[in-house]
Amino acid sequence: MYNRQEIGKIGEDKACELLIKEGYSIIERNFRCKLGEVDIIAQDRNNDLVFIEVKTRRSFEYGIPCEAINRTKKIHIYRVAKFYILKNKISNRNVRFDAIEIKLGKDGFIHHIKQAF
Repeated sequence: MYNRQEIGKIGEDKACELLIKEGYSIIERNFRCKLGEVDIIAQDRNNDLVFIEVKTRRSFEYGIPCEAINRTKKIHIYRVAKFYILKNKISNRNVRFDAIEIKLGKDGFIHHIKQAF
């Protein structure tokens, strides 16, 4: 049986595999600052900077994965993204916020939601 951190790591690994197949370049994983964390920061084929939240579940007991991205979580991600952009002196780039939801198991799936919030 996996613990929460292990499930999250498995999900993030699967999300990165999907993104690479879709032509994205992974810039950073688990970017942390005092304002919070972003699971994946990537660049898409159009050179857009994409901040991605990954939600992984083993069951739907607590709802579908993306339902866990609530208002508070979105605010934290926006703030971390703003910090990342200022820290790295990024300008003249389109920025997007995506989500990837993953259900593990035999009936599992992976779903990339562009412009999720």
